[in-house]
Amino acid sequence: MLAFITSLDFSILLWIQEHLRSPLLDVLFPLITHLGDKGLCWIALGILLLIPRRTRIWGICVLVCLAVDCLLGEGLLKHLFLRQRPCVVQPIEDMLVSIPYTTSFPSGHSASSFTAATALFLNNRPAGIAAYVLAFLIAASRLYCYVHFPTDVLCGILLGTCVAIVLTPMLKRRFSSVCS
Repeated sequence: MLAFITSLDFSILLWIQEHLRSPLLDVLFPLITHLGDKGLCWIALGILLLIPRRTRIWGICVLVCLAVDCLLGEGLLKHLFLRQRPCVVQPIEDMLVSIPYTTSFPSGHSASSFTAATALFLNNRPAGIAAYVLAFLIAASRLYCYVHFPTDVLCGILLGTCVAIVLTPMLKRRFSSVCS
């Protein structure tokens, strides 16, 4: 079964490389992928949301969810699965970004992006929708840049979304009186 999933993953990645690559996207997607590096854009957003009183709870939700997501994804799952990246298993000549040093499963960029977007969405739908657009672009960039398998990205999305869905309501209840 694992061989079938890996084969399907490579089929999708190679299709992207053969049919979607273009000079414009070759410039755009590496920039987008770097927005998600170490979750820094989401951490910065969470910190900025702490400043105004009316968005403070949003910031708390984003930052706490990101911390839990990081512990689960980067701290636990990547060390359990130790999946090599597609660019290591089957290298291509024209890599758009440097090969990351961590393992592949799950995609940390996708997990942190969807964690933050979901936490925002559960606090404010318009802000969350805007965050989901960026989260989707960051997740897609990981495939375009050939540094993650589609299943890595999908599981990162699921991990991030689940973390935020579980934690955000509890955080809102716990901190709503403090932030009002």
